[in-house]
Amino acid sequence: MGNLPAKVKRLVFCPLKQWFGRVVVGVTFVSLSATFSARYLWEPQLSAGMVVQNDIKANKTIKVLDKEATRQARERAYQEVPQVYLANPEANLQAKKHLEELLEIGDRLRKEGGKLPFVSTDTLTYKVQLYLRKYPELAWGAFLRQLDLMHAQPKLFSQPVLASFAQSNISSQAVKELLRHKASMDDVAYRQLIDTIATSRKAYKQALFKVSEGPEMYREHLLDLQDREWESDKLALRKALDDILAWGIVPGLPNEFKKYRIEHQKDLPTVPNRRSIARGVLDLVAIANLEPDYTATEQLGHKAEAEITPKFVTLRMGEVIVRAGQKITEREFTYLDSLDLTRRHPNTLKIAIVMFSVAGAMLIFSRINRRWSIWLNVNLKNGDLAAIGLVCTGAAIATVLLSHGNIPLVPLASIGLIVGSFYGSRLAMLTTLLVSGLIAVSFGMAIISFAPILLGAVIAAGLTNRPHTRSHLAMTGLLVAGVQAAAYISVAILLGNVVLLDLGLKALLYATGGIISSIVALGAIPYLEQLCYAITPIRLAELANIDRPLLRRLVTEAPGTFQHTMFVANLAEAGARELGADTALVRTGTLYHDVGKTLRPEYFIENQMGQLNPHDLLNDPWHSAQIIKEHVTGGLKLAQKYRLPELLQTFIPEHQGTIPIAYFLHKAKEQSSAPIDEDDFRYEGPIPQSRETGIVMLADACEAALRSLGNNTTMEAANEMLMRIFKSRCDDGQLKDSGLTIEDLQRLAPVFIKVWQERNHGRIKYPPLAQKLDPSGSALPEPQTTRIAEPVEQVAKSGAEKL
Repeated sequence: MGNLPAKVKRLVFCPLKQWFGRVVVGVTFVSLSATFSARYLWEPQLSAGMVVQNDIKANKTIKVLDKEATRQARERAYQEVPQVYLANPEANLQAKKHLEELLEIGDRLRKEGGKLPFVSTDTLTYKVQLYLRKYPELAWGAFLRQLDLMHAQPKLFSQPVLASFAQSNISSQAVKELLRHKASMDDVAYRQLIDTIATSRKAYKQALFKVSEGPEMYREHLLDLQDREWESDKLALRKALDDILAWGIVPGLPNEFKKYRIEHQKDLPTVPNRRSIARGVLDLVAIANLEPDYTATEQLGHKAEAEITPKFVTLRMGEVIVRAGQKITEREFTYLDSLDLTRRHPNTLKIAIVMFSVAGAMLIFSRINRRWSIWLNVNLKNGDLAAIGLVCTGAAIATVLLSHGNIPLVPLASIGLIVGSFYGSRLAMLTTLLVSGLIAVSFGMAIISFAPILLGAVIAAGLTNRPHTRSHLAMTGLLVAGVQAAAYISVAILLGNVVLLDLGLKALLYATGGIISSIVALGAIPYLEQLCYAITPIRLAELANIDRPLLRRLVTEAPGTFQHTMFVANLAEAGARELGADTALVRTGTLYHDVGKTLRPEYFIENQMGQLNPHDLLNDPWHSAQIIKEHVTGGLKLAQKYRLPELLQTFIPEHQGTIPIAYFLHKAKEQSSAPIDEDDFRYEGPIPQSRETGIVMLADACEAALRSLGNNTTMEAANEMLMRIFKSRCDDGQLKDSGLTIEDLQRLAPVFIKVWQERNHGRIKYPPLAQKLDPSGSALPEPQTTRIAEPVEQVAKSGAEKL
């Protein structure tokens, strides 16, 4: 059928398109009806919570899976799995580092207190040295004088006198040892001993002040330890900490358990004062070094669940399952359903209500689309209807799957995001409200559950008006997430359903649902673009990139045509903006409208660059007209080869419509005396079917005329010329299906002229003095009587030659 004329093709394919459209509508109706009524196709008449009037007995003996008991057993097994922990190396390092810091503090404090013992234990016992170092400063002088007196007159000091002087055994021992050394030493040696004691006392006194400000466990006994005892205790502390960390300390371990573990470390010293210091140090440095391994714990829990065998219960024939006047529990409902006693059968009434609701929604959609298509700013094709049907069916399926406990995750807002990206916010709002109504009728959801996602869907539809970036959809998804969460919290507080933990978790679920909606939309749009007749502005921006293969070919193989295309694109885009048409579609469609000229670029005057015109060599207007017409048919084949969307392909034939190739038609009439078949010199069409292609046709027709205008042309003259071109297109019937009105054409002409003026603006005219100072030729010529540079007839002829 590829060689059939365009009229014959339209006669053949129109009925096929109509039948295909009916199939799309029918499949959508069946899909939505089946999805929304699925829950009613085999609905039980008995349900959990229902009060029965008579005893219900088992009608046969059967072994039934006890789902509730199995669930409880598996849940119990999962909860009884002990928490698995992982060692935290950083915590171990931190504990050891802390221990070394405390030991270093102890070393510094002991160094401040001086060496201990400060003399040989053969000279003074260790206990006496401790006693003398701590002896009160105010009594120390009296103590030394008393020793001198006792040494000089020993007979004066009987045993009772000595006992009154020494208040304890250690005191008596200290006096005896000093008196013995005083008697056995010369005065110099004895004085050195006393000086050594005094030096140690002074260092001890200074260190005692610093110890009082240090760690608590050091305050009482640290300065009393011998150096060898302290070094031994440091080694014991390091080993004890290693053992404690090896066993591990879990987060939140009660303090008494940690102290018990420290107390029973075998490496700790046994001497009470040394042990007290070690316990204090370990209590400070031993921190939790285990972290919960939730993944491993969950795996163990699932393994424990899997090991629980299903629980079965045997029901005997005649056994009473539910007694009269009692409510049916979930477990009893399972028993009844296994015995086929729940009386399942289709709920015809509810199924009919759903089907009538779906039919009503589709009828409303169809009526609004037909009567207010201009307000909706859409012209839906069969592919568009199929895409919208898929989106609505997908939302319905998601609602059915998530309606049991996961309503917040229903991606209802994705309808508005997807439909709005293709067709604008108005159609998105209409579709969203209709589907929401069907959900409300079919599921009867509580307002607290459904209101947040409905509000989020309405906002998504209202804000999505053919966005130009994907980030708009992502940000809208975040906004919907926040709105749904806030709406749920507000409704819950209003209805008095405020449990903080549950409120927060549910709000988080509603926020997640909003984000899921944007993810679904972003993922679905690229696939739907292959089905829809419409194109999103995001895709149009991608196709308008000059580095696209087909546009790159136009730039390199037909540069003159590319320059013509860019000017036409500027005209058409400005005109579309003025009339409220789709500017992104118009610009991208214009970029591809003349790609067919890349097949034989030398036959178009803008690419000849002053070279010989091949049409002059042909001297055959019929052949030349056929070559010119092939830039449309060839352009369509190129567009199909490069997989250009169908909507953009329409710009290739519709920008020429069925206009005659006037120049070669005129030449044919001059060369032949026989009647000329004008169809041989007309494009095959179709004529523009949308405002966008109509605007491109007018911009393309005016491009040559505007280029021919001189700088002296007045606005009135230029406007009059463009209106003549517009009128010729209208009189030829080219714009009758485009939706453009006379008022639209009157608004287009000034816009086209403004674009032309911006492209061809003159430079500032310098005064004579400035011209002498800067003779660069920048001065403009003196204004003359303005008139159109060439007659409209010549402009039309030059336009035909361009073709």
